[in-house]
Formats: sequence, C-alpha cells, structure tokens
Amino acid sequence: MPPSLAPKDRIKREAMRLFVAHGVDAVSMRDIAAAVGMKAPSLYAHFSSREDLIGALFHASYAEYGRQLAEAAAGPGGFRGRLEAMVRVVCALHASDELLFDFLLLTQHGFLRDVPMDQHNPVEVICRSVAAAMAAGDIPTGNPTLLAAAIIGIIVQPATFKLYGRLSQGLGEMTDEIVVLCLKLVS
Repeated sequence: MPPSLAPKDRIKREAMRLFVAHGVDAVSMRDIAAAVGMKAPSLYAHFSSREDLIGALFHASYAEYGRQLAEAAAGPGGFRGRLEAMVRVVCALHASDELLFDFLLLTQHGFLRDVPMDQHNPVEVICRSVAAAMAAGDIPTGNPTLLAAAIIGIIVQPATFKLYGRLSQGLGEMTDEIVVLCLKLVS
C-alpha cells in the first residue's frame, strides 16, 4: 500500500482488504490496526466502531458508483445506448478497483435497506431507466423492477463468480459479452 495515503485512507484500504480476504465478521479493529501499523485505540480517532467503518466504506462507495451510473443513464441516445453505457461503467468500476467492488458485493446485504432510493442508488438508477424505457416504448412493457433485477444479475453475478474463483476473468475483460447479454434481455 502506498505510504503516501492519509491514515484514514490507509485504514479504509486495509480494512477492505481484510474484509474481502477473511469475511467481515472475522475481522476485528485490532486486526485492522495491526495491518496499518497502529494500536487499536488509535483507530477510534478515525472511526467510532468497526460497524461505523464498514458503513462509511459502503455508503460512500455505493453512492459514488450510483453517481457514475446516473451520469451514464442520463447520456444521449436511446435506451439501448444508455444501457450499454451503464454496463460499461459498472465493468470499468470493477476493473479499476476490484477490491472495492468485492467489498461492496460482500457487504451489500447488510446495508442496502438503508440506502435511500435517490439518484445515488445504483439499483434505483437502473430501475428508473428501465421503467422510463418501457413508458417510452423503447422496450417491451412488463415488470420494470423484475427486468432491472435481471439486468443487475447479468452484470453483478459474474463479479461474484470471479470473487469466489468460478471465473478467472474480471468484468473489464468480459464487458462486451455482458453488454450483449443485457441487450438481448431487453429485446
């Protein structure tokens, strides 16, 4: 890890690395402190608890992913072009920081209920985009939430398979294939 990172950022990166490697429940503040070369009480100057650290990591990162996805969803062209752009954004996010992506995958079930249904929620961005495309007649009418869930599954499940060793390629290497699958789904 680059020593140039600020202490709080070093704590975040090492915590993510440990959470992904060992599971969230298996990592203590003492483990994180040892990984960054601190004493456990020193971590509390940055985060009030392990849960606070996990929540801060999840919410900030998830909102940033949502912001980038919303930009792609608001792009020019029809729904299929915007869907392709959204898929490419998610695949690029995985390729640029697989550790962060894996952390979000592993912790999502503990936090998704607390994420506001706003413009910074990646799931909501896709749901709204699908519903708008159906309303505009760009894609066949149906259950927009179910279709959005299927699209998300096509994108996210390969990342889960990569995390657990069932796929050797990352999303960045499979982007074109994932785009094709998503576009077939909405045809």
